[in-house]
Amino acid sequence: MRWWSRSSEALRRRFGGTGWRLMPMAAAVGAAMGVVAVAFDRLVGEAGRLIFSLPGGRAFAGVDLVLLVLLPAGGGLLVGLISLLAGRLTPLSRGPGIPVVVEALARRDGDIPAEAGLFRAVTASLTIGSGGSAGVEGPIILIGSALSSALARLGRVSAEQRRTLVGCGAAAATAAIFNAPIAAVIFVLEVILRDFSTRTFAPIVVASVFGTVTAQAILGRNEAVFEVVTELNIERVFTGQELAHYAVLGVLAGLVGAGVSASVRAAERVGKRAAGPPWLKPALGGALLGLLGVVWMATLGPAAGGGTEAPPFFGNGYPVIERLLRPETYAQEGGGVVLLAALLGFKLLGTCLTLGSGGAGGVIAPSLMIGATLGALFASVCTALGAFPGESPATYAFAGMAGLIAAVAGCPLAAFLLVFEITGDYQLILPAMLVAILATGVAQLFVPDSIYVAMLRERGVRTGAYADYTLLRRLHARDVPLVPAVTVRPEAPAAELLALSRRYAVTDFVVVDASDGYVGLVTAEDFRALLLAADALPLVVVGELMRTGLPPVNPDHTLDLVMEQFSRHDVAGLPVVDGGGRIRGMLTRVMLIRSYQETLAARG
Repeated sequence: MRWWSRSSEALRRRFGGTGWRLMPMAAAVGAAMGVVAVAFDRLVGEAGRLIFSLPGGRAFAGVDLVLLVLLPAGGGLLVGLISLLAGRLTPLSRGPGIPVVVEALARRDGDIPAEAGLFRAVTASLTIGSGGSAGVEGPIILIGSALSSALARLGRVSAEQRRTLVGCGAAAATAAIFNAPIAAVIFVLEVILRDFSTRTFAPIVVASVFGTVTAQAILGRNEAVFEVVTELNIERVFTGQELAHYAVLGVLAGLVGAGVSASVRAAERVGKRAAGPPWLKPALGGALLGLLGVVWMATLGPAAGGGTEAPPFFGNGYPVIERLLRPETYAQEGGGVVLLAALLGFKLLGTCLTLGSGGAGGVIAPSLMIGATLGALFASVCTALGAFPGESPATYAFAGMAGLIAAVAGCPLAAFLLVFEITGDYQLILPAMLVAILATGVAQLFVPDSIYVAMLRERGVRTGAYADYTLLRRLHARDVPLVPAVTVRPEAPAAELLALSRRYAVTDFVVVDASDGYVGLVTAEDFRALLLAADALPLVVVGELMRTGLPPVNPDHTLDLVMEQFSRHDVAGLPVVDGGGRIRGMLTRVMLIRSYQETLAARG
């Protein structure tokens, strides 16, 4: 018992309070997500086989090309109808998976309804299975986060521990998909949680390990949902003579990554503003994607394999990526510059049509495919010009994947670690590091925010890069002690403000209507101006002095939003109102800063 007490005390000091108890919960989340990730991938695969078996195999020629339009359109129609039902049950069932999770962490302390994950599993499998150009990573991260949030509710853990468990679900899902536990941990800490503290890091590592091991146990030894060949059979993977080539590829990846981010965001804005019911838009996007497939089959189908399969830019693109990462592909098929260039453009356009119209899926898999295609295209062009110093374009395809992910998602560390873990080849991490860093820097010159940060800004969620800003996003206005509000009516004479100031020693006054609802605010600056015009005091009423453009604060607002309000309006305090618009008190700058400093000190 004495040993247990000492151990428990040490664990509590290390991980904070009862945070050490998250370890078994993190392990349970990881194991569950290993199973769920494999099951979800098979659900997507079965949906695709079922849908594309309708024409009797996967041959698309002649009149069967009509099916290339009807199948994605039908899948989109089902997605739209299911999303309509899901939106009435939970608003978190809509939108890209990773921004939905980050928004839930920022505004709901990671409280994600389980049905949000269930609906996303169905809509994503229909979207991707019917040919939609999207990835499984965003949906599986939302599914894992919803599952973790449900476990947190059952375990009745604190809000901060629930946030960590949500990160555990996201990391375990990512690790199971790619067989990349290290990259999964870094991705979640770098993109989703933005918190590298020990109390957050340790449970996420545990979940990532259990997710990877569970997926391997189901799929086979050291295998993953997305698996590529790890033996390149190349003597010279990376040489000093290739530094300039990889630097150019890094710049190109940054430019293309910025274009991908801007294009997808623009497509989503166009889709939202487009006329028509929202539930019908995924069907329209599917039909346009199908027409794009018809164009591909009619013009490039013979070069891509004779029209025996659906267009290669349909679906998540994993089979195409695996082929681009095999050196023998280029020995058998040559450079294929025109085909690679067309594949890059068609994949980008198809992704915009799918995600912009409301299809359910992520942007990571399309970015991986575009990056691999870009790397192979760059190497093939160099080969055609007689200026290729490497042995195979496959190594450039690997580096291109790292560059595109880094540029689009803003996570260079996770990007090159992902490439390293996928291949297990240490030599490949050197060019991947160079390309990822250069791509991130170039992309930020044109698109300062990553695609996820930009999507969150449009949702009104601001993300910070440092732990102290993350803390501001975890605290709410209800956590700050309020100062009693001194209220006055608009029709009251301004002289009443002088009496109230002497009685309560305040210079800010909240103006309310007959039902005590918030109307406006008389600030200290307004009050001082009144004192300087003492001669006009008998002629002025409060309504002539008050400011009506100062928004009140809701108790559920996070402190980063409150700080933004203070930065916009030069006032010492803002009124806090409840759901009915009644005044609860005044939140002052002084009390906000004091509460923040006290919480920061308590966290150590």
